[in-house]
Amino acid sequence: MHAANLHAIETILATEAVLICNPRKHALNPLVEKIKRRIEGVIVAQRYVLCTYNVSRENLAQAVQITPGKKAPTVSSLESGGWVAVSVMVLKADTANVMDQLSEIGAEDIIITEIKNYRMN
Repeated sequence: MHAANLHAIETILATEAVLICNPRKHALNPLVEKIKRRIEGVIVAQRYVLCTYNVSRENLAQAVQITPGKKAPTVSSLESGGWVAVSVMVLKADTANVMDQLSEIGAEDIIITEIKNYRMN
């Protein structure tokens, strides 16, 4: 709507999707669990972005404090010695502050990528 320069005038009907299952049969139906995981993945993906950046090894501990991620950041060595590439999930609402903090400690090439879906285990 925004791209076409349109805006909402009135909400006629508000709806929500609900997944309903008999609790006694839930364990017997793996399809219900699969659908639930897919929905949860989309919901989580809407709250997070993927932050990727390069930082010197000497500043890595500070960077991990700024971007701890959901479990832990993914850290990969770069060809140029002494530097690593870091990929980590960050709350979308915190993106600007995280980028500022990473820049202050010397991180470079900070890229924010939208996450379309996320699979949890």
